[in-house]
Amino acid sequence: MSALVFLLLFSFINGTESRKDPPPICSSSCGDSLEIRYPFRLPNDPFTCGDPGFELRCENNKTIMNFHGGLYYVKGISYDDHTIQLVDVNFSDDGKCSLPNRSLSTEEILMEDRYPGLVNFTYSYTLNYVRCSDSSVGSVNNSLVPCLTRNSSHVYVNVTNWSSLTSYDVPKTCKVIAMAPAFYEESVPVNPSYETVLKMQQSGFQMVWSVECRDCRAKGRGCVYKSADTTFLFECEKEY
Repeated sequence: MSALVFLLLFSFINGTESRKDPPPICSSSCGDSLEIRYPFRLPNDPFTCGDPGFELRCENNKTIMNFHGGLYYVKGISYDDHTIQLVDVNFSDDGKCSLPNRSLSTEEILMEDRYPGLVNFTYSYTLNYVRCSDSSVGSVNNSLVPCLTRNSSHVYVNVTNWSSLTSYDVPKTCKVIAMAPAFYEESVPVNPSYETVLKMQQSGFQMVWSVECRDCRAKGRGCVYKSADTTFLFECEKEY
């Protein structure tokens, strides 16, 4: 009887200690040489790997993120800088004429708990896709989208800085039908050609990722930079 009690007690202590062990360091890939590790994970990874809020998918050997209902290829993840680069799946092919898979504004990114901001606002732009019933529409007809334009319907791409077009910027005969963020480290002319727009589409955009910000905002608190030297590292703001 005493031996049985000892075995039960040993099993309980051993089980308790094992639960205190930190989760294993997991790393996986999706055939595109992109390392996927904490906080990111794939659906088939062990449940102890990564964070469910940062789950990615693997399709045809390409890493995909579902972000605000849109699908994006993950082109790069920096675990040192806490940044991620995404390209809309509709923009991945060179010279592909298309609308984004899902319209996404910069404002939606800035309101996201897991991805609190763009990497660099200086090189961040918004591609505004505008459909007009009249070809003489002034400032919004920067670049004609040839595959989407018909006799009575003209589609243009208007490039702005990271902010979107306002209702005052769009003529009455036009309507903004989609938006897409872009990160482009080259000089963009005032009236860029559609070839330049295609390059901006294929460059995608870069966001900051932060588990700390997600957890802070879930508690009703804000996240702030740790220091001036850690640009993309956050911590919970102190309660006053």
